[in-house]
Amino acid sequence: MTSVRNDNSMVLLSKLQIPQPLSASVSRPHLFELLNEGLSRRATFLVAPAGYGKTTLIAEWARQLGVAVGWLSLDDKDNDLARFWNYVMAAFERALGGLRASTREAAAALSPGGHEPFLVALLNELNDVREPLILVLDDWHVIVDKDIVASFSYFLEYLPPSIHLVIIGRTLAGFSKARWISRGWIQEMNVEQLRFDLRETVDFFRIFLTREPRREQIERYLATTEGWVTGLKLISLSLRSGKRTSSLERDLAGRDGESVERFLFEEVFEGLDERTRQFLMDISVLQRMSGPLCEAVAGGENGSVKLAELADSNLFVIPLDDDKVWFRFHHLFGEFLRTEQRRRDPGRTKALFRAAAQGCESEELLEEAVDYYLAGQEYGEAVRLLEQMRSIMIRREFQSLRAWLSVIPEELLMQHPYLFFSYIFSLLWVQDLDLAERHLRLAEQNYETASASWSEAEKNRYLGYLYFVRNFKATQYDMDMIRGLEYIRLSLQHSPQGTDLIFASPYMPLAPSIYRSYNGKRGKHLPRGLSDNFFLSMIDFMALMGLQDSILVCYAELLYERGELDQAEHYLKLALAGNSQARYQEEKVYVPASLFLSRISRAKQDLSQAEKWLEEAVRRAWEDGAEAAPILIEAEMAAHRLDGGDSSAAIRWIERYKLTADDPVSVYQLFVYIFLVRVLMETGRRQEAWPLSEKLLLIAVKGHRPMDALEIQVLQAIMLSQAEKPEEALLTLEEALKYANPDDYVRVFVDKGKRVAELLSEYVRQRQKGNIRDRDAPSLPYVRKIISGCGGAAVSPNESAALETLLTPKEYAIFRYMEEGLDNAAIIKALGIGMGTLKAHINRIYSKLQVKSRLEAIKRGKELQG
Repeated sequence: MTSVRNDNSMVLLSKLQIPQPLSASVSRPHLFELLNEGLSRRATFLVAPAGYGKTTLIAEWARQLGVAVGWLSLDDKDNDLARFWNYVMAAFERALGGLRASTREAAAALSPGGHEPFLVALLNELNDVREPLILVLDDWHVIVDKDIVASFSYFLEYLPPSIHLVIIGRTLAGFSKARWISRGWIQEMNVEQLRFDLRETVDFFRIFLTREPRREQIERYLATTEGWVTGLKLISLSLRSGKRTSSLERDLAGRDGESVERFLFEEVFEGLDERTRQFLMDISVLQRMSGPLCEAVAGGENGSVKLAELADSNLFVIPLDDDKVWFRFHHLFGEFLRTEQRRRDPGRTKALFRAAAQGCESEELLEEAVDYYLAGQEYGEAVRLLEQMRSIMIRREFQSLRAWLSVIPEELLMQHPYLFFSYIFSLLWVQDLDLAERHLRLAEQNYETASASWSEAEKNRYLGYLYFVRNFKATQYDMDMIRGLEYIRLSLQHSPQGTDLIFASPYMPLAPSIYRSYNGKRGKHLPRGLSDNFFLSMIDFMALMGLQDSILVCYAELLYERGELDQAEHYLKLALAGNSQARYQEEKVYVPASLFLSRISRAKQDLSQAEKWLEEAVRRAWEDGAEAAPILIEAEMAAHRLDGGDSSAAIRWIERYKLTADDPVSVYQLFVYIFLVRVLMETGRRQEAWPLSEKLLLIAVKGHRPMDALEIQVLQAIMLSQAEKPEEALLTLEEALKYANPDDYVRVFVDKGKRVAELLSEYVRQRQKGNIRDRDAPSLPYVRKIISGCGGAAVSPNESAALETLLTPKEYAIFRYMEEGLDNAAIIKALGIGMGTLKAHINRIYSKLQVKSRLEAIKRGKELQG
């Protein structure tokens, strides 16, 4: 077997091996020189039609280079984003000896249109490679998936200097090569360089024929084939089989390129004995061949011996591994054989596919067996096998799943809910939303019309699938978290153990905030009126299955963002005391929980405890081998010191992790690079900080991360204020406030300290003066709530209007009467209000000034007025 199980998917090792060298080959040193020259650029593109020796040339060059080479032979199944990059990683691993676990984790989150998080992780790791490394991708022309082309283009754009790409294909459609060529990034080689010249043609016939043709004959063969090496090889095979040179030249005369190819294949094929011809036609249905598979399809014995003999005779049978266990046909010869088989015995084709499927199934090559069953239109057998493959199904290879299930008749697929809903899920994953919605409605109609005869277990299983897929569509595409979360509750209600669809929902890398990781619409994330009851019910529900810890942290983070610190602390500590993550990736609970507990301690002025939470998280991360955790926790530690005016820890953090404003950034790295913006801003490097903040804001908005977008805008408002652009600063701050107001977010502003508090106070003053007028402006009570949360940092003691800004006009009037010494009865008489109204105003004054008595309020008011 030449395959291994790797990250829930099957990796065929034969795809990763540099093709075996021929027993003898024509020396082409001038092409090696061109390839060596190309190493100074990012990539070499080798483009030519089939049969020009592209693969042979690069394989021979790679073997003599003396540097690490990763090789990947592509096929049409690789038109799946996850499968493609999984194989690319496997090629790099073979060349480098391994990749980091964090890069593998990032790969698990790959989805169409969402390649950047993984590629940033991979590029960052490759950036540490100091020795030259070459990655060869053979047969690129089979890749047609637009997401793969886009992701690979991104990869090339940010390719580290030690990595060189070699792309081989018949065509390279989809790439924006013009810009790359203008920048000097790529070297192109084409058919003109690959054609054999006269010297090479003479050398070729000396190697492959015992009796060398005359010079004039060689010149005619060269002219006829136009230097096409496969054509020359076919001529040599024809001559070796006994064809006279004179008759061959006569038959070739006047033929065009396509008919020369067909004629030469026929000449070689007809020169074989009948048993060999039949054997070749039978096994031509196989995508790759081994002795046992050939015996299963063509019958007889000694399949391995026959394959070895064909390879030794240079009959376009190519070994795929060093042990010569697996083989494939040369693409052109394979196409010829399949055409011949269908032409000569079309009734036998279906039986050959069935035999190939059964042979693969007996060898436990189940995915290939499915391919052959479907090719032979044995849909029932394909469904049977797919139903059996749940525990070993290739995960996240959505293109493969869609390709399989899309050809199965719909009425048959509907009888198997597991497969039907997996198909819908795959459609969503590749963003075929209209077709997915049509099938979801079919599923709902099917339930209405057919479920009366089902058992309760069948109904629950079906609805569990339906709501799970509805949840995925609602959260990932409709950006409706409330509906999505309701769907997942319903799915778990009907299937308490979860869903067993072929593909689980996408894996998320370690995040410093669970709440911020959820998608949402700006200004409509999780409004207070809907979220509290939902989270509390979800915590109770998930606790039945011991899966509540992540939900506890998520809800606690929401409470923190609202400024409800005691409640947030309560739920975070509950999460840390739980055990639902004790056996798997527990860092996904304790890292965000520790970060937010540290922030709560800081908000309560307990700086010692704030440090302890982070130190404990670092210790656990190192013990657990959680490689992605230190950069997050150390950023928070550096932020603590930065708040106190000490930037040294932050600068060391940047140097340790080699971060720059020009780095490619993914949505999963927003926390890290938002902190980088702050460090650059605090250390006087605003020219770097501002464009980075603009880039991050675009990523946050595009990635539907409203909390991150808010934080970036708050930092931008500070930078604009520092740049003495007060009007732009207030407008930027106002935009952030408008987005935060509906969800009642407070800490995203409060945590930025005195400068934001001063901006907020100035914003209120400008609103009161009528200088800022916006029909959709945030409410002033909400803004004052944020200012009051800033405590001593709320306003400058030199600002005489500070108290008037913080309090409403009515509250300010009451405070003045309190300051003059009037008791409650006198204030009621002076203002003409009731005792209940007065007490409510006084309580709000105490809350905003963060005091508990009248004396404390008067003292604090005097401090604010200077």
